[in-house]
Amino acid sequence: MRQTDHLSGKAITDIAEVRRHNMRTILRLVESAGQVSRAEIARRSGLSQPTVCTAVDGLVSLGLLTVAGEGCSTGGRPPIMLKLNAESQYAVGVDLGGTNLRVGIADLTGKILFHRERPSPGKLGIQGDAAVQAIADAIRETIQASGRGWSSIGGIGLGAPGVTDPSSGIVSVAPAFGWNNTPVAAMLRDEFSVPVRVDNDVNAAAMAELHYGCGLELSSFVFVSIGTGIGAGIVIDGRIYRGSSGAAGEIGYMVIDPSWPGSGIYDFGCFETLAASGAITAMAVSALGRDDATPEELFIAAREGDSRAAESVKRIADVIAASFSSIGALLDPGAIVFGGGISEAGDVLFEPIRRRLCELSPFVPEIRTSCLGSNAGLVGAATLAVKDIEERVLESV
Repeated sequence: MRQTDHLSGKAITDIAEVRRHNMRTILRLVESAGQVSRAEIARRSGLSQPTVCTAVDGLVSLGLLTVAGEGCSTGGRPPIMLKLNAESQYAVGVDLGGTNLRVGIADLTGKILFHRERPSPGKLGIQGDAAVQAIADAIRETIQASGRGWSSIGGIGLGAPGVTDPSSGIVSVAPAFGWNNTPVAAMLRDEFSVPVRVDNDVNAAAMAELHYGCGLELSSFVFVSIGTGIGAGIVIDGRIYRGSSGAAGEIGYMVIDPSWPGSGIYDFGCFETLAASGAITAMAVSALGRDDATPEELFIAAREGDSRAAESVKRIADVIAASFSSIGALLDPGAIVFGGGISEAGDVLFEPIRRRLCELSPFVPEIRTSCLGSNAGLVGAATLAVKDIEERVLESV
């Protein structure tokens, strides 16, 4: 038996792997459709009716799919509709930012059912192993507050702001937390005796967009998050591109200003220094003349016609457009998906970015805002665990 994985292009010859491949294909299809019949699965997937029936029966017996009810009849018997068995297990998502730590409980559709938020360990000056312990405490308290027992938790996903190896769960560089080749996944696994997946936080958010957001329309895009820092998750042909050392997407180090003197490994890069939230806050203070001015207030003032605020927003837009222009010319993505706190500024920021992009290059990528909004990071972290749960169930076949 021989099939081809449509993502990798590699031949699949092992019978068990062919069966798992078919199940994965059907899971993705049901995930995107919400509810779908066996006949529709066969039509959309190109798999034969017997193959679909065998795979669906297997997925139902494994607890990943369940019957949703009857669909509308087109003249014969009403079709039996299938859906994900969303609450057969739960996933914990941990969105670890430089400012806030968010922990959520999600079902297998990636829907966040309950979450808690607290200051990030990095913001509180908690470093190294103590930062991992602070995360563990937050996970434990969130699960207890949610009313769900540990027996229902199938896995934990953590999005970390640093260079991360998702296969080992080691965070090689995360300056905000003092992590240097820190085995974060293993430490949390030892704490809870539950499978743990760790990935770069922006890659995790990009994965959430891939499965639940713009990825339902686009197979290639770049997710850019601008908050305390700046990073990108690069999706090419439905997969996260990580680079040779896992640092692909660390666009905070893109050099926008040729006079940039350089930065060390534990410092912000050029792009981050010019356009992350710290730089935008400084512009807000200067433009609005108040020490407590915020980026949100800067964008509001610009929208209301304040000339100094508008000039500051234009400078921010010029820097972002320079980066997006380079991304567009290098990767030609289907879109650049804008996430992070600054993405909530809306057209007062996006319109000058688009105008500047048209001046800089003939290769102008479409600019979209994240379909998941401020929850992209949390949903992304949960998605790491959800996909791991699904894969572990399939590997049991």
